[in-house]
Amino acid sequence: MTEIKRLLNFVVIYIIFFVLLAAYAHQYLANELPCPLCMLQRVGMIGVASGAFMNLRFGLKGSHYGLIIFSALFGMSVSLRQISFHACPNFPTFGTPVLGLSLYVWAFIVFFCCIFGVALVQILHVDSKDNQEHLHLTVPEKLGAFLLIFITFANVVTTALQCGISPCQG
Repeated sequence: MTEIKRLLNFVVIYIIFFVLLAAYAHQYLANELPCPLCMLQRVGMIGVASGAFMNLRFGLKGSHYGLIIFSALFGMSVSLRQISFHACPNFPTFGTPVLGLSLYVWAFIVFFCCIFGVALVQILHVDSKDNQEHLHLTVPEKLGAFLLIFITFANVVTTALQCGISPCQG
């Protein structure tokens, strides 16, 4: 069971990386800068992937799954706020749809799936040696960690370029 849980955490890291990479590609190919709510959704996704990475690196722990759930709830609430903005009549939509849905709707679906997945893993949880400390990462897991750090750094840099790094004037 532990190997299945490790595999699921590994898959989550790669899914989140590719979701963020696709958002970047869409952002630059469609020449659409992300709005502040989109950037907050990216923070939620990075939190989800960070919790999954912590499970791989430090062992499967409830606190790591808690980080995943809190990050997904945060991102889900931001996504829902953005969805509700655009559900209002006469309010312009934001961004080009992908497969018929806006990126913030896709983000909501990703966050929902993360919460559902963690709940399923917790239901199937069998007490065992899941809490091993400082586990050795496989090469694909190390690559996933590198990709997570890279996409996080890219988000920090592009957000700083878009928003600036000075404190708010007001």
